[in-house]
Amino acid sequence: METTKIMKSLITGIFAIVFTVNAFAQKPDANFVPKNPIADNLLTGDNTILLVIDWQQDLINVVHNIDQDVMMNNIQAMVKTANLFNVPVIETTIGVKMAGSTPTVESVKSLIHKDVENIDRVALNAWQNKALVEAVRKTGRKKLLITGLWTSGCPTYTTLDALKDGYEVYILTDLMGDATKMAHTTAIDRMVQAGAIPFTWEGAGAEMLRTYTNPKAFTDEETKGGFVEIMMKHFYPFAGKY
Repeated sequence: METTKIMKSLITGIFAIVFTVNAFAQKPDANFVPKNPIADNLLTGDNTILLVIDWQQDLINVVHNIDQDVMMNNIQAMVKTANLFNVPVIETTIGVKMAGSTPTVESVKSLIHKDVENIDRVALNAWQNKALVEAVRKTGRKKLLITGLWTSGCPTYTTLDALKDGYEVYILTDLMGDATKMAHTTAIDRMVQAGAIPFTWEGAGAEMLRTYTNPKAFTDEETKGGFVEIMMKHFYPFAGKY
């Protein structure tokens, strides 16, 4: 009887060891189904563009629908995320050369790659600037992440025309600001009714990350700590603040 108990224990132990070995032998991404990053219906680093529209101090000062510090944190996080996933960034301002408006604030400008040449405009609608539209078309990409100030002005007009030209537009609602909550929310409603997709910077970044086995989840030459580090610095500390 004692021998039988010992044998049962031994067999149970062997099965437990074999099961554990097999579990660890299976790669963490064994069941992950990859998709074509260019043809993907979701956002990827290969099919997306980021438009950074009018992040100028004189415009930032008027924003009251969201805490300005929170909004600035969010745009910094999005630019870092775009850089991490090699998403082309198109920077544009309004009235710097013609009207003496302030340029892109340094806290955002410093994160944009040096080879990105700012496109200064006279038109409120960025899509009425030939250089900007050509820059977008040159990428060959059809998914646009749009950020900008003020929500009811430049971002809205740009979104409506980009949609009309067949682009899939994601409006990052936590990366837009206006003088009043009504101006902001009404503009968001208008864009959504026209076909724009409302989203947030964190959601866009996570969609491009897609899996924690993505090498950029935890490390990157430019962004130490990868996307997880961006989240730790720019998302978790702001939970519940907007």
